[in-house]
Amino acid sequence: MEKALNVVKYDASLQKLASSFHSGNNYLDKFLRESVSLDDGFGKTYVFLSEDNQNIIGYYNLGLGYIEQYDNQITKKIGGAIHINCFALDEQFHGLLQMYTDDGIKINLSDVLLNDCLEKIEYIRREYVGFSFVTLSSTKEGYGLYCRNGFEDLEEDMGFSAEDSDIECTPMYLPLDI
Repeated sequence: MEKALNVVKYDASLQKLASSFHSGNNYLDKFLRESVSLDDGFGKTYVFLSEDNQNIIGYYNLGLGYIEQYDNQITKKIGGAIHINCFALDEQFHGLLQMYTDDGIKINLSDVLLNDCLEKIEYIRREYVGFSFVTLSSTKEGYGLYCRNGFEDLEEDMGFSAEDSDIECTPMYLPLDI
């Protein structure tokens, strides 16, 4: 039986651990160290802790939004979305192989953490609030992870709100009802 990941809601008591977290992306590292990572108005942050609870292995932050479709100068809301605002793994765990599927597909630790994130998203959807999509803005480094886990590039006639930090990122989505 698979052992569950040690993923907990991030709070101020864990913030001291953020100083030793280095994903290789300055924006994502800084986010975890700043108060916005604890701001319920921005999203909820969940951290993947080592077994001894002394190190942050990875984290993700979830917020809400929606996808719009642009049709002949008319913007239509086509569905609510939960947005993965941030997703990061400490660089010492990048590419860490966990297993191979029966089809020979590599499953890395990043895939395992993303699966935990998607399970939390499904729980939120089932128990608390309805939405049709999962959205995110992918860096070049994360693009392959999201593609192999079912995310697609956002279509040209679709969009969602983005941050200034998302300028060089690829907007992606995962439809949940297909």
